[in-house]
Amino acid sequence: MAIKISSTEVIDNSRVLQNIAGANGVYNNFHAASVAITTVLNFALPVMSLTMSGPVTFTESNKLLGRSALLLLDTSATAYTPTFSANIKWQNATTPTWGDYRYWQIALQCIDGTNVRGIALGYEFTGSGLTLDGGDGGSHTVIDGLAPYDTGLAIRFKTDGTVEKGKYTNGDPMAWVAAGNWITGGAFTASEYDVRFTNWAAVTGGGLANWVTKPVADDSWISLSSERSWVRAASTGIELEWTGDYEVRKSAGAPPATGSSSWTFTLDNVV
Repeated sequence: MAIKISSTEVIDNSRVLQNIAGANGVYNNFHAASVAITTVLNFALPVMSLTMSGPVTFTESNKLLGRSALLLLDTSATAYTPTFSANIKWQNATTPTWGDYRYWQIALQCIDGTNVRGIALGYEFTGSGLTLDGGDGGSHTVIDGLAPYDTGLAIRFKTDGTVEKGKYTNGDPMAWVAAGNWITGGAFTASEYDVRFTNWAAVTGGGLANWVTKPVADDSWISLSSERSWVRAASTGIELEWTGDYEVRKSAGAPPATGSSSWTFTLDNVV
């Protein structure tokens, strides 16, 4: 039965408080219930919880100035990554590194009807210490002048975490030069990471050069379970220059890694 004061309902039949502009006093056993959610951060719910079974992209609802909510988030043993909208303004303008911890207590407060300030505290460290790295990339002039013979230029990502750029001329074996590391920080399993090649462009020698090795179609991910090489060659006397972007990501189930691994290479035999 609902409870009214001076004909105004203050507790409805579901025992929910109604029509109370403010309150004070003492309580000893009155707490907000935790409500399981899926993808919507509902600011009409003071406490929400979610155990992730896959990547989640959150949206928000019922935002009003002053409303606050607590999200109890379990990213699971697989360490799935949550994605929050740009409306969430994190402390120090830095998105938390979700892969570092499994459990998170995330405090959210609306500062108006759109923007929300957030603070996230992580528990049970799961970070691997691994960092995905970008290399020096840049320009690699492999021959000082126009090649008078067959030329091949190459990039390869190796299972030991290194990246190399290489050349061959006149049928000689490929000569590789260190370019950097695509991952650093500790032990890892290369097969748990993928690489892809994008933004390919032939600057010169386009129609007179050809791919000798290209392990997968452009813009497609391929596992680093073995080393991956891209080799392009030009015929005798042809200037050869090509550029491309590379990116490495962790596969599902791989240990969390911070940073990003993005590379841009320009290889040429042009003066």
